[in-house]
Amino acid sequence: MSALPSAPNSLSINQIAQEFGGDTPHAISEYYAGGDNVPAGTQGEGGGIPSSGSAISIGDFFGSRQRVTINLTISSNVNNYQISQQRGGSYEAGFTDITVTNNSGIVVGSTAVGTASLATGAAPNYASGDTIKIVNNGSIVGKGGNGGAGMANDGTGVAAGQAAGDAIDIAFPTTVQNASGAKIEGAGGGGGGGGRGSTVQPGQPGNPPSQTGGKSQSQQPGQPSNPPATQFFGGGGGGGGSGRGSGSGGAGGSSQGQAGQIGQDTSPFSGGAGGDSTGQTNPNGGAGGGSGQAGQAGQQGGGAGAAGKAVEPNGNQLTIQNSGQVVGSTS
Repeated sequence: MSALPSAPNSLSINQIAQEFGGDTPHAISEYYAGGDNVPAGTQGEGGGIPSSGSAISIGDFFGSRQRVTINLTISSNVNNYQISQQRGGSYEAGFTDITVTNNSGIVVGSTAVGTASLATGAAPNYASGDTIKIVNNGSIVGKGGNGGAGMANDGTGVAAGQAAGDAIDIAFPTTVQNASGAKIEGAGGGGGGGGRGSTVQPGQPGNPPSQTGGKSQSQQPGQPSNPPATQFFGGGGGGGGSGRGSGSGGAGGSSQGQAGQIGQDTSPFSGGAGGDSTGQTNPNGGAGGGSGQAGQAGQQGGGAGAAGKAVEPNGNQLTIQNSGQVVGSTS
């Protein structure tokens, strides 16, 4: 389809009907915006096409055109869903209304924390005048952050928990409609690796020199004292953050540090526990975060991984119509 002529060219009711449809004999009253033939929000050169109850004329339709409607449905579990890659060849820049519906019981997840589970795609894929609406009847859940590695017994190798992924990322103004019972959840951050454990071995007192043998005495050397000694053990790994997929637990530090546990990738999406260390002081790895929560820092070790967002707007206009559960930041 192409736009109707611009002013001051001629424009007829038949040209309007060819663009927007309608029954014969045609009358301008068929073409109010929001009616059977002209979608609400349709624009002409002079602004929006009038809605019912307002004055309307053929001149309102200079430069206008029929809008393209693209309806996309997610009907099976999927990762890394990007709208701009799914919309197909009917897209018309500036004149397209896209609605993405995630069906009930379907989970949209991600394979990488840097990739949102559902994304619009980059802003250059759209033009002013397009609209995007996401209707969620299922679950959209970010990727959990991995737990950090525990400290080795030589004091090296401790790591912070990994930041979690976002559920939705938009690069263009978007409306998100979250139905009753539906979930949009940022993922949990990874727990930090724990510091090394230690045990202090008590020292041994020394013995002074001694003499033996009566008149022909001989002197026996004494034994030096042994100072207290500290033995070090590896720290526990951080727990993985919850999400779809979940974060893995961090490795335990060598030697004898225990690995953290993996986060859960199904509801209720709780984070994995941090691993234990060994010794009289045994700093544990931090627990992974649950949905929309940061992980915990490791004891005397690595920092916590940040929470993922429910929606990352990237400075774009975001409208949320929520009747379900939204967990995590939307700003």
